[in-house]
Amino acid sequence: MADLMQTYPRKRDGRIERRTWRVDLDAALALTRSKRFDLVRLEAEVREMAEHFPRWVLTASAGREPAPCPSCGGLLVFDRGLRCVECERATRSRALLKSANLAWFGLLPPIGIDGLRKLKRALVAKAPPKHVVGQRPELGHYLLVPLLARYPRDFPASAVQVAYQPGLFGVRGMPPESASHSTHMLGGGFMCLFASGQWRRVMTAREVLQQRAYAHVIKLLNYGAGNRRSFAKVS
Repeated sequence: MADLMQTYPRKRDGRIERRTWRVDLDAALALTRSKRFDLVRLEAEVREMAEHFPRWVLTASAGREPAPCPSCGGLLVFDRGLRCVECERATRSRALLKSANLAWFGLLPPIGIDGLRKLKRALVAKAPPKHVVGQRPELGHYLLVPLLARYPRDFPASAVQVAYQPGLFGVRGMPPESASHSTHMLGGGFMCLFASGQWRRVMTAREVLQQRAYAHVIKLLNYGAGNRRSFAKVS
């Protein structure tokens, strides 16, 4: 169905073209190796993400980052198996398939940074890899923040895990990415999004991104701009 289609922009001969494919749910489910995460739940997750985060793609993760294609380093997607979106080669790497997790990868909606003066200067001077800094008349300077939302092996018993991509914490003013109560970080780029007992099995990746991860990003950027009490606010 149309809502199980995904699209990814790629460069070809200096032009941007959009490659589209139908999500291979069976291949994606096989990567989870979970008896709790069934095809019905996975299809519901994909449909919900297609509605609310239509530019995000289902991929395989290597820790906090998308697992790269063994042939060209491109993004892997579930298109007739696990296949590179760039070179379109199928991957059957046993090591990758054994260690990878099912995950979503994409950019959050634009976040205005004109009010974050110190951080803005650093971001405009040099945006971290995979991050996008731009400007619009109605928004001013903005930042697109890439995240990876990873399904743990025992999902839905455990919560979806969301990580920042490397580079953001190297921007002047940003805190270390190590575990911290001050910035609600678990370490290694992963956000601390749930207190004990808060996660519920019915929650979806879309809910985690919209209701928890987006707020974490806003607070972290404010922290990096000098507001050391940004995480003390309830959202």
